[in-house]
Amino acid sequence: MFRVVQTEEAFRYPEGKIWGPYAEEVDAQQRVATLRSFDGDGVIESGEFGAPCGMNLVGAGGGGGGVMALV
Repeated sequence: MFRVVQTEEAFRYPEGKIWGPYAEEVDAQQRVATLRSFDGDGVIESGEFGAPCGMNLVGAGGGGGGVMALV
């Protein structure tokens, strides 16, 4: 998993905002490119950060397994 930590204020988002997590590094690289296009910047970190962007656990309450669903 990858995430982007914003290192410079861009558009309306402050320094320190975290974007992600992303399953693919190319998606995190795209976020950094977007921040740079708004005169900001960010760094990519890798690790375990939770479910990828665009995915939510459905029906995971109360001890049963959840089902991944695209939203």
